[in-house]
Amino acid sequence: MGGKMRVLIFGFGVHGGGYAAAEYFLSRGHDVCITDLRSREELGYELETLASKGSRLVLGEHRPDDVAWADLVVKNPAVPASHPLLLKAKNIMNDMAWLLSNPKIDEVKIIAITGTKGKTTTASAIAHVLESMGKETQLCGNMGISGFTVADDWERRQAKAAHLPSYLVCEFSSWQIHDWFVAMAHHKIPRFTTAVLTSFFPDHLNRYTGLESYRKDKMHLFGPHCDIMLVPETIRKTFMREVSVPAKNVKSIEKLSATAQGTIPTSLHAAFATCRAMGFPPSLILEALKNFKGVPHRQEYVCTVASVMFINDSAATIPEAVVFSCSSFASLPIHLVCGGTDKNLEAHSLAEPFRQAASITLLDGSFTREKIIPLLREMNLEFSGPFQTMHEAVTVAWEKTVDRLGHTRNQVVMLSPGAASFELFKHEFDRGDQFCREVQELRKKEITSENEQSSDRPSTH
Repeated sequence: MGGKMRVLIFGFGVHGGGYAAAEYFLSRGHDVCITDLRSREELGYELETLASKGSRLVLGEHRPDDVAWADLVVKNPAVPASHPLLLKAKNIMNDMAWLLSNPKIDEVKIIAITGTKGKTTTASAIAHVLESMGKETQLCGNMGISGFTVADDWERRQAKAAHLPSYLVCEFSSWQIHDWFVAMAHHKIPRFTTAVLTSFFPDHLNRYTGLESYRKDKMHLFGPHCDIMLVPETIRKTFMREVSVPAKNVKSIEKLSATAQGTIPTSLHAAFATCRAMGFPPSLILEALKNFKGVPHRQEYVCTVASVMFINDSAATIPEAVVFSCSSFASLPIHLVCGGTDKNLEAHSLAEPFRQAASITLLDGSFTREKIIPLLREMNLEFSGPFQTMHEAVTVAWEKTVDRLGHTRNQVVMLSPGAASFELFKHEFDRGDQFCREVQELRKKEITSENEQSSDRPSTH
């Protein structure tokens, strides 16, 4: 778009996307207004930085006059597309639509990733492999890197006549796909070198009218604009019928990753399959993935205390993700910390991890009270909680491991909630951060206790 614009950031958010959008347009001389239902205190110091640069702030409400004022509305993905004020917007964009409508987009090979679970790990692992092969690669999307940040970098490169990166790996949530797809109705959709659906389970049913509308948003990412598509084998035939593309263009993640099974974690199979489909040598892909350190909040190793391994899997916000994560540690006793806010999902798939768990400690929340606890009582299984704080939950889970130390040494305490976080925490990353802090405090206390016991022992000299 040419000329000075009036840009409305509709939903500032707490993950940095609103800041990146506002900074992008302010730095190019546009008029910017930020509107959010939260207060200044809740949104933090970044808001004050933008205000000092000339952004107008409207907090605690969304006003029709601001939407009418704006030439362009940049919508936060957490704001429902059905919001009544947005129906009167002249033009709505999100960061991914802005980036992927860049005039130079065809110079970059695009890899698009979505899925109910596994998309952040897959996107990050693919970028890691490509970088290890000497291919300059940029990440953006749902993992917290705004498309506006990448767009800013590209425009700076273009001003210097510098090359753009070889690859762009984009992670899309279903909400981002919806907003991108609607916005791209006015733009040419670029070609995707590869598009990946990592998994599909019921999710966000508190936001969608049903599973079908959630599925439709995911499927908007795929089509004839994709050179290669990778999907789970269980849905490959259904996928091909819906997308109407040649069978040779749709690959099975499981079949392409068969040679990697047993050598890398299951969570990296989609990344391995994608890189294989793109023609990279399997041996080099495996070598790179073995050096991949993982992604925070996704089966993240925190530390080991007295032979007890602590795992932060706070990004497991649906029951099926808990099943998957527990299977990764099936050879060890797992002390499961779970529970939280309901997303209109069923809890029955948690039955197997509950049955196998060495102990179950519950965080409070609507999903915990209304679905997890009734399931546990029906199964006649013991549990602790529900607790209002992470400190209580970690303390009790640790005590459960101590009770078993005489019987077994190696154990796992895993935060894998299977639910949303909003009743007790700001978001799932805040929940995971609190878990990590509590575990590190526990570790310090145990080290101090060991040192004191050591100093109390009589000298042998």
